[in-house]
Amino acid sequence: MQPVNIHDAVSVSRATGACNKWSEMETFGVDVPSGPLRSKPKRSEDLQFDFDDTLSSLRGQMVARVEEEKALIKSLDEMLRKTSVSRAEHTMNSDIPLPFNLAVTRLKNQMTLIESDAKQLASKLKMISGLADSISSKVLTLDIAKGRVVECLQRVSDLMDLRTCADGVRSAIEQEDYELATRHIHKFLTLDTTIFQLADHGEAKDVDQSMGKSYEILREATNEMKSIIEKRFDQAVVDNDVASIQRFFKLFPLLNEHSKGIKRIGDYLCAEIHQFAERNYKVMLAGGTDDKRISVLYADALTMLFEGIAREIQVYEPLINSSYGPDKLLSLTEILQKECDKEAERIIDAFIKNRQFDNKAKMVEKIRRNPDKYILDKIDALELDVLLSEVTLMHTRTHLYWRYLKRRLNMANMKTDEQQKHLDEDQVNDENKRLSEEARAKQKRERSKKLDDLVLRSVLGTRMQELSGQYVLMEQFYMTESVAKAMTMDLKEVGSLTSSMLDDVFFIIRKCVRRSLSSSSVDCTCAVLNNGVTALEADFLKYIFQGIKNGYPGAGWTAEAYQTAQTAYNVIQHGKMVADSGPEKLKEIFLTALNNVRASAECTKTLKKGLLEDFEKHLTEVNELEKGKLENAISQLDDLVRKFDSSANIGVDKLCVAAFRPKLKPIMDLYLNVTHTPSESEFADFEAEDPFMDNFIATLDRQLAVFEPLLVSINYQELLVAVCTEVSMQFERVIMKSVYNRLGGLQLDKDFRSLSSYLTNVSGWIVREKCARLSQIVSIINVDSVAEAEECFHQLQHHNLMLTSDEAMKVLVLRIDLPSDAIKNASF
Repeated sequence: MQPVNIHDAVSVSRATGACNKWSEMETFGVDVPSGPLRSKPKRSEDLQFDFDDTLSSLRGQMVARVEEEKALIKSLDEMLRKTSVSRAEHTMNSDIPLPFNLAVTRLKNQMTLIESDAKQLASKLKMISGLADSISSKVLTLDIAKGRVVECLQRVSDLMDLRTCADGVRSAIEQEDYELATRHIHKFLTLDTTIFQLADHGEAKDVDQSMGKSYEILREATNEMKSIIEKRFDQAVVDNDVASIQRFFKLFPLLNEHSKGIKRIGDYLCAEIHQFAERNYKVMLAGGTDDKRISVLYADALTMLFEGIAREIQVYEPLINSSYGPDKLLSLTEILQKECDKEAERIIDAFIKNRQFDNKAKMVEKIRRNPDKYILDKIDALELDVLLSEVTLMHTRTHLYWRYLKRRLNMANMKTDEQQKHLDEDQVNDENKRLSEEARAKQKRERSKKLDDLVLRSVLGTRMQELSGQYVLMEQFYMTESVAKAMTMDLKEVGSLTSSMLDDVFFIIRKCVRRSLSSSSVDCTCAVLNNGVTALEADFLKYIFQGIKNGYPGAGWTAEAYQTAQTAYNVIQHGKMVADSGPEKLKEIFLTALNNVRASAECTKTLKKGLLEDFEKHLTEVNELEKGKLENAISQLDDLVRKFDSSANIGVDKLCVAAFRPKLKPIMDLYLNVTHTPSESEFADFEAEDPFMDNFIATLDRQLAVFEPLLVSINYQELLVAVCTEVSMQFERVIMKSVYNRLGGLQLDKDFRSLSSYLTNVSGWIVREKCARLSQIVSIINVDSVAEAEECFHQLQHHNLMLTSDEAMKVLVLRIDLPSDAIKNASF
């Protein structure tokens, strides 16, 4: 059924009202009733038409229409009822109000208006676009015309400048005003060359006024000025007239002779460098001017050479930047570096010859390869120390010189890039900007490569690399020999726990590494540090561990007999006296070696910390690759610390086995003599006077007190831990050999608590871990029933269980007062 709107509802209501009125009339007899009709009057005779049949027919039709009306009214009532129900449901289930249709209608009307306005706007925009195209074409035409006018004006200006330059250049040359003359020529050289291709239109009456004549005058003046400036510059060099040299040096760029200017000033500065280098060289060969610096004579000579070159660069850098451009400083530096290579090579050759550096390096290599053959030809370590210090100082001065050059050239490159970038900002086209950026990047890479070649591939760089390689070998030899000498001269002062070689060896290692660090070469520093780690590990650790390896003298009679025989052997073989080889001396050697090894670990940590501080202070300009090399090299010290600690722990274990185990075992065996199935009265006596543990703790404390003043603190702590482990093992051994009743289990628990409390007081909480297994054994023995033992074992499973099921069964069997059948059936 189609929905009915409000207009339909109004029509239906009106129709319904009309039908209701008809019904009322019918009811009250107002209208024709549905019953029998009233009698009709008699038809007049004179009427010609008979209405009876017609009225009868009309009445029949009217009745039919009334019935149809009733059916229609009933149908409309049903439709209205359904429509009202549907509208109520729609209102309940939807948030759309009734005026929505009106709002949609208004929106539709507005959209129609908008569409109309949009069409009008599009029409106007189309018209405006056409006008803009028309104006744009006219503006383009005007712009082209303007460009041609500007170009024409520029040509006219160039022609006027050409004539002005031609008129002024000759008089300036004659008056020796070379600055003005070169400015005229520079303007002539910067003019657009296309103006020289223009022909004179028309016959000029005065030939001197023609453009061709002006061009010839300026071209001849250019050649003349080039010749004059070159001659005047050379004459100023001969006269050593610095002001004139700088004056004419600034004129070369105005004639587009940048290369010639740089070449001539470079030759002049090279001559100056050679002169003062020659004077310094003669002073160097004569022994210098200060006897206190005779040991660094050649390093000082290199320093004066580098300082002289730096002064010349500092003087002429502003002139080059202002007249030639910052990029030309690299060209000048390349020329000066060649002279620097010559003079530096002379100094290095004199150093190698007079200090006998090559001979000593070759001797060191021979000794390293075959030390037994050249045992009498060893080089004096003190003399080698002075020589190596001078080599590193030469490296330091060279590195400072290179840093100065890099800093100046990098600043010049930055200025060049800024100038080029400023010029590229005028580029409107994106493609031109991209090409300019690529060109700048390429030039920057080329300059960087030239700078690297200037520093690393120069003669100076090559010779210093050769010295560096020989230095590393000689430094290794010096380090090895000095460490060996320190170990040979080892002494132990009274009251000291360590020997003198400990400080001497680590002082030598740090001295050598710091000396290599002063060279500012990462590779050199890493090489020397690697050699230092090798010396500590292969030579020093092996030497001091020998005292630990020999062992601590035993405490039993068998050990004493062995020590007596060994003492006699040493006297016969080595001529040692009994006092030097007796058990007490061996004990002192062992304990000193043990302390030395443990203290070496701490010294290695201190060495690493100090070197890291030195790296941060001296190696400030290292890249990621070099930083990785340093980190890898210094990480070897961490491995060395672990090796020292491991060796010291081995010594502590040896000390515990030799000094404590032989004494702990017989004392612990006394535990077996005490009853562990006491009666009530015996247990009460144990409460009054402990039968075993108090005496054991007192004896153990006396033994530990002997070693406390003889060991460094870390070694003593490790010894306490080792003794705790040994005591736990010995106590477990005697426990497993005994049997217990309930009171015996209580006494065992009391003894364990006393022992654990004492060990915790002297060693710390680490004893808990060492005695964990013993604690679990005591817990299983000290139970009231098998069920309690099972519960205890299962609780221990949730923690760090140290016993297996079979071991727990063996422990519980020690309780002889518990039912054996229940023990056999226990579920562990």
